[in-house]
Amino acid sequence: MKRIIFCLITILSVFAIASCGTTTGVKQEKKSASVSQPQQDFDEVEDVDDEEYLRSTNELTDAEKVSKEEFEEDKAEVLRIISELSKVMEKGDKDAWLKYIAPDSIRYYSSPANIRKVQKKLADKTIQLHGIGDYFKYVFIPSRQRSSVDEIRYISKTNVKAVEVKSDGSVTVYYYFVKVDGKWLVHLPTLA
Repeated sequence: MKRIIFCLITILSVFAIASCGTTTGVKQEKKSASVSQPQQDFDEVEDVDDEEYLRSTNELTDAEKVSKEEFEEDKAEVLRIISELSKVMEKGDKDAWLKYIAPDSIRYYSSPANIRKVQKKLADKTIQLHGIGDYFKYVFIPSRQRSSVDEIRYISKTNVKAVEVKSDGSVTVYYYFVKVDGKWLVHLPTLA
């Protein structure tokens, strides 16, 4: 039933957005955090509409639901972190980057066996990964160079993905975040 209501809201949104013209596009640009042009002030996120809130919290169970205020706070914090990360990536500062990464991810990508797994998955076989610093330089940075994060989507109350919403409604996930001791940190996906 929730999915039917969500689909109806989405269809109505498309018609509403189409009638608004470029106003929506301007709003999206203001809310985006981009690696190439980091936004400076994420203390306040523009008023989030109900549709975005529903899209972002749709996967949560009733027991995990977050209020709209919590959502706005989480979104503002995640976008602020992404803005800071974009500066760190521009400088190529691995040590500063590690401060934003979840401890489990650091342990995983510090393992030579796991780095070899990542190495095998790379399309460019000339790149050699010798540790987490190489992962940062050759995998993490290039995969986010032209990203523009618009929204967050909850996986659970303590796990979110930061996504770019395309004009056709599809999304690209650029970051996963996990809340550790009340602080949002980047979670790097692991390989099977």
